[in-house]
Amino acid sequence: MKILLAALLLALPSAAQPLPVQSFQLKNGLRVLLIEDHQHPVIHLQLAAGWGRSQEPKINACLGPLSLGVLDHCTVGHRSREAFNRAVEERGLALTLSGIPDGLVWNLVAGSPEAESAFALLADAVSRPFIVGGDLDDQRVRLIQEIQEKTPRDRARTTFLRQLERPDLTLEAVTEMALRHIFIEELQGFIQETLRPRRAVLAISGDLTLTQARQLTQLNFGTWAEGGDSTIQPTPEALATPPIVAASDVKETSLALPFRAADAPQRAALDLLRIWLPRRLGVDRCIVHPGAAGWCSLILTTPSPTSVEKEELRALRNSGLSAKDLEQAKALWHAQDRALGLRPLERLTATTMSALLGEASSEKDIQAVNLIGLNATLRAWLNFNVARELVLGGEPIHPPQNPTPNREAKSK
Repeated sequence: MKILLAALLLALPSAAQPLPVQSFQLKNGLRVLLIEDHQHPVIHLQLAAGWGRSQEPKINACLGPLSLGVLDHCTVGHRSREAFNRAVEERGLALTLSGIPDGLVWNLVAGSPEAESAFALLADAVSRPFIVGGDLDDQRVRLIQEIQEKTPRDRARTTFLRQLERPDLTLEAVTEMALRHIFIEELQGFIQETLRPRRAVLAISGDLTLTQARQLTQLNFGTWAEGGDSTIQPTPEALATPPIVAASDVKETSLALPFRAADAPQRAALDLLRIWLPRRLGVDRCIVHPGAAGWCSLILTTPSPTSVEKEELRALRNSGLSAKDLEQAKALWHAQDRALGLRPLERLTATTMSALLGEASSEKDIQAVNLIGLNATLRAWLNFNVARELVLGGEPIHPPQNPTPNREAKSK
């Protein structure tokens, strides 16, 4: 037993050291990240595509869910969806597509011997989708059915979270009426705008060398069309106030405070607060909800009156954090960072998202955070002038309305 324990202790330091991230870029703009791991005969490919903060389109909220469903069911190149799925399964691969606030992400897991097939099939799925009107119709019906099956409470929560993902834009809610006004040209344009190599990151983890990764990436993704520069620019609007509804006799209040860091020091302070605040306020009722474009919302859900939550947050805002709290937050951040080295898939996702957003706090950034900067970020985040409230059950409470400019006429 002592011998086994000693062996484990000797192995821990090397295992806890995160494997280095290597990177390169194709001529078409695709950024590639590689984490070599030759201890396991497995390869994980993760490709994320979206839009950067300076290129965010002001879009109909229906386009994201529709594009996710369509891309997961449409024809791929010369293959029908059934034939494509069969090709994936016959090679023992696992391919999934999911949505993120800033775009779409594909995950593919394969054994090392199937590396060539894995790269080829992922490249087909991302760069060769063939979308027709029938695909849009099928996914529209699916989403409308999901909406009809939701309770008023579920619909209110969905709308609440959706508006927290981009609180600086007033996006149209995903409703049956809105879905019926989406046309194939609009959907195709949105997908073509999103699926561009210059807006994508391919992260690779597993039993591959840098030379092998370069060859396979160039062979399969090198012909991915670069596309022209985007002409879509964000349109600033006043902060929108989510609906407050009465859905049942059981009252439940969600209080959300959205915040977006303005610079790197503030982002580092925000990363520390995202770890520390749930522990201070209680992980059973405190949620940190990441949104698009760097937005982050602190959400408190409780059956107690909203005024109680506000008083608690105001007290925390006035008192601020202590030097001991800052030290604890940094220790938690470093523990989390080290833990990612022991969980390759989670580290791969964190690496991909950081590269896609172009924002990541390094250890140097974290160490540079002082108590003054941390408390300044805390006060900026706990700002009740932009608070969002959702009340489920009881009498509806209507907050003061912020004036919003008239929306542009919707073009087909």
